[in-house]
Amino acid sequence: MEPLRLEFPIGWSMGSVNAYLFTQPEIVLVDAGVKTEACWEMLVDGLAAHGVAVRDLSRVVITHPHVDHFGLAGRIAAESDATVWICELGAPWLTDMNGMWAERMAYYRRDFLPPLGLPLETNELILRGMEGLAAHADAVPADRVVTFRPDGVLQMGGAAWQVIHAPGHASAQTVFYEPETRQLLSADMLLAVTPAPVIDHPPSGKKRAPSLPLFLRSLDALDALDIDRVYPGHGRPFGDHRAVIARQRERIAGRKGQCQELIRGGCDTIPALLESMYAHQPPEGRVAGLWMLLGYLDLLLNEGAIVETAIDSVNHYQPA
Repeated sequence: MEPLRLEFPIGWSMGSVNAYLFTQPEIVLVDAGVKTEACWEMLVDGLAAHGVAVRDLSRVVITHPHVDHFGLAGRIAAESDATVWICELGAPWLTDMNGMWAERMAYYRRDFLPPLGLPLETNELILRGMEGLAAHADAVPADRVVTFRPDGVLQMGGAAWQVIHAPGHASAQTVFYEPETRQLLSADMLLAVTPAPVIDHPPSGKKRAPSLPLFLRSLDALDALDIDRVYPGHGRPFGDHRAVIARQRERIAGRKGQCQELIRGGCDTIPALLESMYAHQPPEGRVAGLWMLLGYLDLLLNEGAIVETAIDSVNHYQPA
């Protein structure tokens, strides 16, 4: 059966987030929106439109541990007998959410933000934004969480969906592919608009994984699949996934080239690059481009096109 789309408001740049419902042979919800009363009310109403109540849910399957996708999972678990399923890579975000947020905040404050050379007020803006996100989800009791492997199989809607680990937007993101009907639940891996590669904190003692190169490799994996219909985490379902992938690759290549040309012209720090590449945005909004800019720099570094040098503890970039 085809998944039934439920759309919830989130009030952020994406506007809304999707969840998907299977009603047979058991009632399964894929993703759970963000923790707000408006989202909860729309979840209740959306389920009721298909003859389902929250208490009827058997499983909630989470594609990736971002608050707009698992925010209501804790409340659903509290008001039903549903178990919450997530890839083992992302399970700590459900069971130890406060601890994981504390680790991420510490990593950003100590390791990630200082070398970028951004103004201190910008760093504090980013950190406050992260603190605000943490308030939009509840933890799920560990005894209600079931994990699956990043290369496993999930039974949903009477079909066997292949689990595909698709890092890039999120390191623990999984998408689900049903080869018989050629359907893909693409989470935030494949959207009509390129998703930002969010910087996850790495395991202790490790360097962060370069998100945009990982994203492009995940696009390669989806490009190789025979897909008839894509059910994304944001926006309407669509077909012709290869055309969407081609547009995203083209835009990333173009913006990466622009970044390289700016570096060749002497624009050698992240604040300077942000000012140039996102000049079309108001000053207070330019920080939103930080994640993609870091991705372009990661790509150029991986290709050996530029070199990164720390000067007075701030990263600078020059042509190789």
